[in-house]
Amino acid sequence: AVVWTSHGGQETGRALAAVLLGEAEPGGRLPQTWYRGGDELPHPLDYDIIKAGWTYQYHRADPLYPFGHGLSYTEFAYGDLRLSSGTLAQDGTVDVSFTLTNTGTRQGSEVVQLYVRALNARYEAPRLRLADFRKVALSPGDRLELTFRLSAEHLAHWDVAGGAFTADPGDYEVLVGRSAGDIALRAPITVSGPVPGPRIVVDRRTPAVDFDDHTGITLVDATRTTGDAVAPAEHEQPATLLFRSVELSGAVRVEAEVAGVCPGKLEFLAGDWLLAEMSVPVTGSRYAWTTVAGDLTTSPDGVHDLQVNLRGDVRLAAFRFGSTA
Repeated sequence: AVVWTSHGGQETGRALAAVLLGEAEPGGRLPQTWYRGGDELPHPLDYDIIKAGWTYQYHRADPLYPFGHGLSYTEFAYGDLRLSSGTLAQDGTVDVSFTLTNTGTRQGSEVVQLYVRALNARYEAPRLRLADFRKVALSPGDRLELTFRLSAEHLAHWDVAGGAFTADPGDYEVLVGRSAGDIALRAPITVSGPVPGPRIVVDRRTPAVDFDDHTGITLVDATRTTGDAVAPAEHEQPATLLFRSVELSGAVRVEAEVAGVCPGKLEFLAGDWLLAEMSVPVTGSRYAWTTVAGDLTTSPDGVHDLQVNLRGDVRLAAFRFGSTA
């Protein structure tokens, strides 16, 4: 067995001895993931947990010990998972009920954990996300019904296009288990509501950091005190921003807020369709911003996935597509 303690106080020795001698129940659970090996981990200073695959939410390899893991001196059985409704409004709640039984021979405690996950999401959704938990003590043979109140907020994600948390309509799953790696019960649930529309970028300023996906990008400071921008992680390699489902109808030109220590280039594409290519001048400092603009090579009516390529030592804070209006 492995016993792990942290933030010990004056009674740590006595408490640890009581657990090892069976006088007390080891009721703790891991508040983090213990990875199996350093060879499968990203750089420790890469804080993009989605792209890098950090935490139990995005790490896909089997961990050594999963988030929420912990053992007991008795055994618990889960059963009879029920939802008060199979449909959840975007501002609603649903009750999640199930039974917990101590099937062992001595009293013990269990930390029951409620997780949720999105199915077929339009964004890079977590594999699992903890919604709630509760510590329960039961004597041998005791059975208890537990109920959690699950709100649509537990299913929400940050919508980069709208700049707010939202629970997309669609299919989700409610899961109950002993840890993120030991799920005992699961049930489907559907969120109802209007389908999100395409991202609006015409005649509207779009911050570069509000991308849906990227390749070779690093986040940088726009000024010494405020603001965010993006830049290639390696100046010798091109970097790409992806903005999904963008409405480009009516766009005739594009302008971009840029800074450059060396000459660089920006490219705007709708799929494989090159819309505009602009040179980024030397502005003298990474905090010296200017605006470059150019006419589109064609009129890209409709909804497209927009790709922005950065080449050279350039920074991009925002862009704006202009219409004939």
